[in-house]
Amino acid sequence: MRDPGMERGTAVTREGHETSTGQALSGAEWLDVHFEAARPEYEEMLRFVGVARGTRALDAGCGSGGYLPLLSELVGPGGSVHALDLAPENVRLVEERRVSGELPRLVEARVGALTELPYADGSFDALWCANTVQFLGDAELGSALAEFRRVTRPGGIVAVKDVDVTLARLYPASPFLFPHLSEAILRADPDDSQSRGSVRGRELRRWLERSGLREVRQKTFMIERWAPFRPAERRFFGDWLSYLARLAEERGVPGEDLETWRALGDADAPDHPLDRPDAYACEGQVVAVGRVPEAGGRPS
Repeated sequence: MRDPGMERGTAVTREGHETSTGQALSGAEWLDVHFEAARPEYEEMLRFVGVARGTRALDAGCGSGGYLPLLSELVGPGGSVHALDLAPENVRLVEERRVSGELPRLVEARVGALTELPYADGSFDALWCANTVQFLGDAELGSALAEFRRVTRPGGIVAVKDVDVTLARLYPASPFLFPHLSEAILRADPDDSQSRGSVRGRELRRWLERSGLREVRQKTFMIERWAPFRPAERRFFGDWLSYLARLAEERGVPGEDLETWRALGDADAPDHPLDRPDAYACEGQVVAVGRVPEAGGRPS
């Protein structure tokens, strides 16, 4: 993976780190920094899935391709990897990385939606979808899981990873800072699919079970960092907190929380809370894995 430039103060080019799709937190620069900040845990999450050597795998919602090198390593010389993303600019970047040789097992990258995958039934042995279903409302999530099951062969694996923002914590801020923000956002706009998706992570096992997958298992991973932060960590948490601070202003969090969010809004402020010697930051991610039933199986 290329070094996206981790120095503090490098501005993200789009407000909200979005792509041309309009989805916030989906741009390549943001995704590269996030992956580098959480690389050990993110790679552990993919290894937890159990992708076997020699398999044909799909990264559905590949973003800038952070997981593709490890996915290529896991399938090995006898396997192959395909990638799909909704944002054309992300797909172009992944294709560039394939041509450069960074992604040796990648067959192709396509533009497409999770709810209408452009692949034949049973095309893959394993499907990995990371930090993407958070953009879907509940009805869309059901449609996406049906598509994941359709394009994965009987006996194959479907794995979905996503955030649960209620697990986030920043010290020395209030432990209720993130739950209050999620509550305020959902209260202001109950139909905001991304806000709903960001608190749905620990429900994923039940969603996979209802979609008809079998042998479903789930694990929660905590990404914890203590000051002094590495440059990638400082930039990731700084940019993420700035984005959330704008949401806090817009959606009306409690007054005592708003003061804290305003202090977090400028990632480059000389007295930013992340630069305290006792600072601590964490986020929680959830991975749910299920198996497509053999022929004749039906959704429960």
